[in-house]
Amino acid sequence: MFRLFKDRNFVVFWFGEMVSVIGDHISLIAFPWLVLQMTNSAALTGLVFAVQGIPRAALMLAGGAMVDRTSPRLVMMISNALRFFLVMFVAYMISEDTVDLTSVFLMAFTFGVADAFFYPASTSIIPRLVSHDQLQAGNAIVQTTLHLGMTVGPVIAGLIIAGEVNSIHHQADSAAVSATAINSYEQDREGLARAFFVDGLTFALSFITLLFVKVWGLNEDEKPVAGTSVYSEIREAALWVWSIPAVRLGFVGMAVIHFFFMPMIFVGLPVWAKERFFEGAYVYGLVTASFGLGAFIGAIASGFLAGPKDENLVPTMFKLYVFSGSTLALIIFYDPYWWAMLLFFITGVFESFLYVHFTTWLQRITPAALLGRVMSILMLMSMGLLPIADAIMGFAIDWSLEATMIGSAAFLMLFCGLIAAHPLSRVVTARVSAAQR
Repeated sequence: MFRLFKDRNFVVFWFGEMVSVIGDHISLIAFPWLVLQMTNSAALTGLVFAVQGIPRAALMLAGGAMVDRTSPRLVMMISNALRFFLVMFVAYMISEDTVDLTSVFLMAFTFGVADAFFYPASTSIIPRLVSHDQLQAGNAIVQTTLHLGMTVGPVIAGLIIAGEVNSIHHQADSAAVSATAINSYEQDREGLARAFFVDGLTFALSFITLLFVKVWGLNEDEKPVAGTSVYSEIREAALWVWSIPAVRLGFVGMAVIHFFFMPMIFVGLPVWAKERFFEGAYVYGLVTASFGLGAFIGAIASGFLAGPKDENLVPTMFKLYVFSGSTLALIIFYDPYWWAMLLFFITGVFESFLYVHFTTWLQRITPAALLGRVMSILMLMSMGLLPIADAIMGFAIDWSLEATMIGSAAFLMLFCGLIAAHPLSRVVTARVSAAQR
């Protein structure tokens, strides 16, 4: 795996993305905390994520087609430039105390447009940077970097926002917490501005490094057919995905997991931390960082250890997703922060390990001309439902945090168990070739 660090081109790309990922996970903590502190509403926190997710879902397949037509590097550069200006503007408004919900919603919408093109590009660029036999190593390094950012970024965010943390106390230990205490918006405003400013700098650095990265072009026989419509190109990729049962079930399963699991992380977990701990932002950062640390270890392991055989890959993934679902209920039944950190650490290890192998397998079997679109479908299935999910789960969490998290856990455990046991999850060849359609 470490042989790739002798490749100057890959190292430049890796460095820029490492810094960018750390910044992403600073804003991933700062953004929901900003909305929650401004409104004290889980519903509005979920709704602002929905506003960001709607254009992302609507445009993501077109983003994948754009990647196949142009270059993932170019698409990433344009997206990073746009997100740099957006984040810096948010930081300025917060520092001047002029930010309001309308501006937050507008920024979230525009950010979603940029994301729609960035995500398929970022998942399609590795096969253009490394040789075919280095795909697993390249994906392992990228995932390791991603989860290093998930480990470091949230802790940095918690410290930046909170300023300093003297201790972590359970809310239940004292009834003296008031609206003007540690968790107030005014208390965190300067820290939030700093967090968004740092995130903006990381986008700028990522843009600069991409200027020096070279990617391989496609051969003439690998390029999309000239003159075809975007709809036809998207349909071609969708038919290919549908033709392989294991891919089809994997994609559908990920859509359901992200519908019920991710809103609990972005909306439920900050509410859980805010309700139960004095230093809510710091606890939220610690728990998220624990998942990142586990995923960091899992990603490193994936670069050295073989994964399940192709026919066992999807069943194994969903067997372990049963545990992921259970964590949502387990932190409700027993809620010390160290317990949540332990559960999310374990989840991170195996989720990252298997995701690297799943992504590598998918990149290897996908025709080169379809890669951007197929990866955009994966991103759509894993993230496209988040707008609806965030809104629905936000209102549900406002009604009852405990019931929503326990109900989501129960459904995920049942659903993932069924996918793992389904015989088609082991079928890894096309029953009807997409090329014949």
